[in-house]
Amino acid sequence: MKPIMTTAAFAASVLLLAGCGESDPGGAAEEGNTADEATQEAIDLMDEGKVATETGEEEVVVDAVDNNFKPKYIEVSKGTAVRFVNEGRNIHNVLPVQEGAFEPIEADEFDPEDEDVIVFDEVGEFPYYCSLHGTKTKGMIGGIRVVE
Repeated sequence: MKPIMTTAAFAASVLLLAGCGESDPGGAAEEGNTADEATQEAIDLMDEGKVATETGEEEVVVDAVDNNFKPKYIEVSKGTAVRFVNEGRNIHNVLPVQEGAFEPIEADEFDPEDEDVIVFDEVGEFPYYCSLHGTKTKGMIGGIRVVE
């Protein structure tokens, strides 16, 4: 009877492992997305979220607090300086979803209590994320919409 139990346990293990595999060929893993797809997905998320209107301000502050940017999404006027302040207890970074969209703030430059400023001189949508606490479309994400 022992061989039957061993065979049954092996069969159950195989079935469990088979259930862990990806069966949806249409569901692309994030790493498989092109930059344009990830950027569009991030912009769509920004469009669905609550956008804080900060137009007409010379400078706007976005806090990195633990695993969130606050405010998460903002709309600013062209030429606005956005000051990112690390108010959390952890190291963060601020990376554009679309590489090259703006100069990133790297983790070694953004310890707790550090701050950095990015001036947005071009109209457009600029989604960003912290790669230490999220991905391009999930977790610690945010976005800036720049208008005339």
